[in-house]
Amino acid sequence: MAVDLHLHTTHSDGSFAPKDLVDLVRHYNVDVMAVTDHDDISGVNEALERGKEVGVRVIPGIELSIEYPLQGRAHLHLLGLMLDIENPDLLARLHYLREARRARAKEIIERLQKMNIDVHYDELEQIVSGESIGRPHIAHLLVKKGVVTQVSEAFEKYLGRNAPAFVAKKKMTLAEAIDLVHKAKGLAILAHPISLFAKNFDELARYLDHFRELGLDGLEAYYSYHPAELTRFLLDYAKKNRMAVSGGSDFHGEAKPDIQPAIGTGNLHIPPEIVPALIEFRKEKYGE
Repeated sequence: MAVDLHLHTTHSDGSFAPKDLVDLVRHYNVDVMAVTDHDDISGVNEALERGKEVGVRVIPGIELSIEYPLQGRAHLHLLGLMLDIENPDLLARLHYLREARRARAKEIIERLQKMNIDVHYDELEQIVSGESIGRPHIAHLLVKKGVVTQVSEAFEKYLGRNAPAFVAKKKMTLAEAIDLVHKAKGLAILAHPISLFAKNFDELARYLDHFRELGLDGLEAYYSYHPAELTRFLLDYAKKNRMAVSGGSDFHGEAKPDIQPAIGTGNLHIPPEIVPALIEFRKEKYGE
């Protein structure tokens, strides 16, 4: 039995449609998976249906981008797992974020056009499979149009944080995101803590202490790029503070070609027992 609770589909910036992603993880002997698209749940139902057909348990999830004061490449993302995807508060907030992403994409296209790059918003819509539009879609359009040869080149020249066509996206605060996940009766899990770029474990602990005060439920201890010592630290912290533990590859497909479902870069092992532990944690939290 294999588990992967952090996977992306074409409904955000992944390469596989939801049903195809389910088929792919089945190839990797994954029995339990979570669809965690960026700020979007529109691919979850398709994955759920395919999962029932092929015997893969699909957990409804999401990955939310968080506004938080961090330096350089550091960033904060929150996973919501075991969500009620029909929750009206969740749906309303995601609708707002979706429209904000579309407005952002239009502004990026306008900036590219001012640089005499022949791209148009209707072309972008044709390559977007789901409801969420992001910079990777624009990067793929630039490759398709021959403006650049690779997605990485598109980010380096035009779309990256310090590039001329960069436009910041709307984000929630961590408190808002945790509250939203809780309204949908999900578990709020810190995604890939390594992305905080903490200088040492003491600094990381201070971050985690603050996040826990805001209501964070758990940590993604098992992750493709986590060194063993970081995983051990996170497991120890979670145990001491009675937090939930999750794990996932963060598989995207073409965007992260070195990562495969369940095994990450090749040495990731996510213990299957985290799934019943998460279910029990949620049951104790919500009485369900």
